[in-house]
Amino acid sequence: MNRQFRFNKKLIDALPPHPEDAKSKESEYSDTEVAGLRIIVSRRGRKYFLFRYSFDGAKRSMKLGDYPQMEVADARHRALDCRRQVATGTDPQAAAAAAAASQLTLRRFVIDDYLPHAYATKRSAKDDEGRMRNILPEFGDLQLSQISSHAIQQFHDRLRVQKCAATANRHLALLKRCFNLAIIWGKLDGANPVRGIRMHQENNQRQRYLSGGELRSFLTALDEEPNRPLADALRFLLMTGARRNEALMARWDSIDLDKGQWFLPNTKSGKSRFILLNDGAIELLRQCGRPAGHVYVFPGKNVGEPICNPYKGFKRVLKRAGIRDLRIHDLRHSFASLAINNGATLYEVQHLLGHADSKTSQRYAHMASDNLRKASAQVSAVIAQARPQAESVA
Repeated sequence: MNRQFRFNKKLIDALPPHPEDAKSKESEYSDTEVAGLRIIVSRRGRKYFLFRYSFDGAKRSMKLGDYPQMEVADARHRALDCRRQVATGTDPQAAAAAAAASQLTLRRFVIDDYLPHAYATKRSAKDDEGRMRNILPEFGDLQLSQISSHAIQQFHDRLRVQKCAATANRHLALLKRCFNLAIIWGKLDGANPVRGIRMHQENNQRQRYLSGGELRSFLTALDEEPNRPLADALRFLLMTGARRNEALMARWDSIDLDKGQWFLPNTKSGKSRFILLNDGAIELLRQCGRPAGHVYVFPGKNVGEPICNPYKGFKRVLKRAGIRDLRIHDLRHSFASLAINNGATLYEVQHLLGHADSKTSQRYAHMASDNLRKASAQVSAVIAQARPQAESVA
């Protein structure tokens, strides 16, 4: 068939699919009425209108619409409009992209662009998706260009009151990242509306950990917990100082009981590391054993999956132990306090917990100071014993 003809419905409907054995992927036909207007036909018979043009000495093309959803008359009208833009020095493709970006809502950007990118590049993508449940009801239906710095500041301040400074700051950082990517990807012109908004000062680093009496009550409650995989997971957290998700996602193929070590391929810092297993952790793992077909050390209710929600069971244990105001993450703090109270240095705690920065371990400095005070008191006692007793005055 002739590759150039005056487009009409009858002739376009009669166009055959592109040959399967052809080197090219599509067939292209030109309209004799409007220069640059094309109809493209794929191997499966899909057809769409294309406009070819030259701009600043470079050949370019842009899709106009699918056929038959877009009729021939509409395609010609759109192609003529593009030709007028080229004649006046405007790139029609860039103009179309700018027009589309100006109508883009935050919800559409998050769903179509940000979250797919986050899941491909971030370990914390699921956390971002959770935070979006707070952000999208506020800004989701607004166009990116309509979201103001003032509105974001009010949202940031409101989260600070309703939740806490750290939560508000994480939401602000996520919004800032979204707008930065929208600008980089050509979805938004202008400055980032989050720029200039200051983070709230955070002062929520808890020093909560299990005391001596609480520790005994907690361990007794674990022994009485009917959900054994959950009880074992909580005991393992206390014995290793691992993070919650690290323990829950622990796999048998990453644990070497003979060498007493546990390999973590991905940590919060993005680096891999080994955790040295103490005797209690090794004994616990040996008691758990590895049931046939189980990949995860602490299996959940569904076969082949780990424990996904430990909070209900954790609350049961706390209620049985008579303990209040304790989080699962505080088991990690408890491990650190037990290590320091038994002579470990802050340097050793840093490596036991896998802190990338020694500043993170400074929260336990007051415990280390208590040990230093004890050590200094022992020196004082030795000196006092070595000092000759003063002769009594008659």
